Amino acid sequence: MEERDRILEKVRALLAKAESTQFAEEAALYTAKAQELIASHAIDMALLEEREGRGRIVTRLIQIPSPYPKEKFLLLGGVARANNCRAILGLERETVMRMADDGSLFDGDGKWATVVGHESDLDLVEILFTSLLVQAVNVMLAHGTQMNAWGENRTKSFRRSFLNQFAWTIRERLEAARDTARDVATTPSGDSALPVLVRRDEAVDQDVSERFPNVTSLRTSVSNHDGVLAGHDAGQRADIGTTRMGGRRRSLPG
Repeated sequence: MEERDRILEKVRALLAKAESTQFAEEAALYTAKAQELIASHAIDMALLEEREGRGRIVTRLIQIPSPYPKEKFLLLGGVARANNCRAILGLERETVMRMADDGSLFDGDGKWATVVGHESDLDLVEILFTSLLVQAVNVMLAHGTQMNAWGENRTKSFRRSFLNQFAWTIRERLEAARDTARDVATTPSGDSALPVLVRRDEAVDQDVSERFPNVTSLRTSVSNHDGVLAGHDAGQRADIGTTRMGGRRRSLPG
């Protein structure tokens, strides 16, 4: 637990620096280092929990703020999947029933999402999502009001398209970083850690199918080309360090 808390504090500190800087390259550097720690820690925890026969799959509720909650949820979904969890826009029926008498759950704008995964992964998902969302919104707002050639206000369509494309770009980069880390990870005996990690993913998928048997894919659309280009550029600038993770990781001590 002390090791886990130490990693979380390091990740929080790096992401706080990424959020506070006005320089995209500097933010990318801090975010990249945070993702390296997240990927390495997640694999170490997976191997440890497999070896010791522990590790629970649990759920966590995360509120997606307005405006544009569906587009912001896409970012959460990408961060979750790249870090061994799954996100669903909405709540389990049991959760709704249990919390129905607590009006505070439904206070405010936005939507609720349920994230399913191993307990050791959920904190990291929430921390990374929160930071990337702050970074995305900061860049998005910096673009200001958007008008087309006929003087029509296109700010809403720009921002929806920006967030949508930012989320997809980040997801691609996070998954590439995850795959690179997995490819070089080994067990204490020197074998590939990939079978352990695949079993872990399959267990999460099975849990999701049982909790949410009728889940469907979220559909969104983009209609602003400038927003797409800006979102893609911002997602690329939020570098998550795929080229920095090519070295071979040490295995967990036996």
